[in-house]
Amino acid sequence: MKTKEFNKIKPYTYLVTRLSDNKKYHGVRWGNKVPPIKDLGVIYFTSSKEIRNEFKNNPSNFKIKFCWTFDTVNEARLYETKYNRKIYKNENWINKSAFPAILNKVHPLLGKKPSKETRLKISKGNKGKKASLETKIKLSKMRRGRKLSKTHIENIRKGNIGLKRSLETRQKVRLANLGKKASEETRLKMSEMRKGVPKSEKHKSKLRKHLKKFMFKKGHITWNKGKKGLQVPWNKGKKFSKESRLKMSLSHRGQIPWNKGLKLKINERNVNV
Repeated sequence: MKTKEFNKIKPYTYLVTRLSDNKKYHGVRWGNKVPPIKDLGVIYFTSSKEIRNEFKNNPSNFKIKFCWTFDTVNEARLYETKYNRKIYKNENWINKSAFPAILNKVHPLLGKKPSKETRLKISKGNKGKKASLETKIKLSKMRRGRKLSKTHIENIRKGNIGLKRSLETRQKVRLANLGKKASEETRLKMSEMRKGVPKSEKHKSKLRKHLKKFMFKKGHITWNKGKKGLQVPWNKGKKFSKESRLKMSLSHRGQIPWNKGLKLKINERNVNV
């Protein structure tokens, strides 16, 4: 909650104006052990490297304005971030640490890539950290609609080769996709992407086991050697909707019947199909 209790020990935001050129700096302060009026310009001289020493040595060249106090550190930080977005790339502001592009026509980090050592440090630093639900939603909105380049997609694919998802992760993915239906366009893309991709013997073995378990179990049609006659069809008693029947009809149209030329033993009679 925003308040103006500058005589209490609370996180606060402030505005500092340099009188010599009228440039401003907006900042946030928490961890203060005294109220804001006894802190800024007395003990604390902003976190900006550009004006900190000058402010400390020549305080008369600066004008101070206390903006708001907050009940929590998170509230103060969120307000500062929201406010600083409005002054993005404005040359009248000194918030260089938050937005390097403000005082540079070209962003100083543009085109630069962190070294492997730096990336490894960042990776180790983020290990075990979990983003809050609020952060996840923000990241999701920020990345929505963004298209990845072919190189990026290929790098992700190569990085995922050999990786195995845990049972917990697979369960989460399954639950997240439950009830979702892919569009015709998406299904066509998935079909094209998988065409011609060879399956390993291990994968084929798993598929065979899966089919045996769910398609040839007791009570289903089976053509296994040693079995005589026709067992109870798996779809006996089931009714399909008109839409399902139409889809099945269209999918089989023009195909040669699977049982053409076979002899089936039904009710002790040989019937040619």
